[in-house]
Amino acid sequence: MKKVFFIAVVLGVILAAGTVFAGDTFVVQSVTGKVEREVSPGKWEAVTVGADLTATTVVNTGLNSSLVLKEGTRTITIKAMQKGSVEKLAAATVTSGVRIGGKVSDSAASTASARNTSSLSTASTRASDAAGDVQWEE
Repeated sequence: MKKVFFIAVVLGVILAAGTVFAGDTFVVQSVTGKVEREVSPGKWEAVTVGADLTATTVVNTGLNSSLVLKEGTRTITIKAMQKGSVEKLAAATVTSGVRIGGKVSDSAASTASARNTSSLSTASTRASDAAGDVQWEE
């Protein structure tokens, strides 16, 4: 009886671990340009459409390149000139597009005038001022 219970617990732990790590697989949807993944330290190979990448896989996108990955229902685009683990680059793309805060004000409610005067003269103001100073003889 103890053996059956022990085997059931071990199988439960294995199944739970499998579902936890199942979300760490990224499927390559499209590749544009030169995109490589590190197979072993210092050895790189090209990434192909349909390949499965883990969260710890190190990828490198070249100039004018992009990599589109799918994880469950989420689609991730890694832009050109990026290098790092898939997990890190995917997190960077999510947070870089989010802008929190900021206020939009109505331009009609603005108290500043549309015309700003300055003590500095420009070429156009000097030319119009000089036209009145000169007397033309015809």
